[in-house]
Amino acid sequence: MTATSIHTLGAELERDRLESRVSRMTVAIGMLRQRERADRRGASEPRRRLGQVIDDFEAQIQAMNARLHDLGMDGPSIQRERGAHGHRY
Repeated sequence: MTATSIHTLGAELERDRLESRVSRMTVAIGMLRQRERADRRGASEPRRRLGQVIDDFEAQIQAMNARLHDLGMDGPSIQRERGAHGHRY
């Protein structure tokens, strides 16, 4: 922990909750990306809804990571997978 980290029981519980949520959402994003890839193979036009859901989850994770940073801990990072033409895979 850093010198500016918060050392209260409430902060510890919040960190645990946020870390768990980030982990679950990261798994969900991976599953959604797999589904998006499968949908792309079967459709002539990619479905935008899955991409929007993935973007929303990524934004939520970034917000949670910012809060974890405020609590004195860096959260896990997420990697955006992009293909040669900027498409997410």
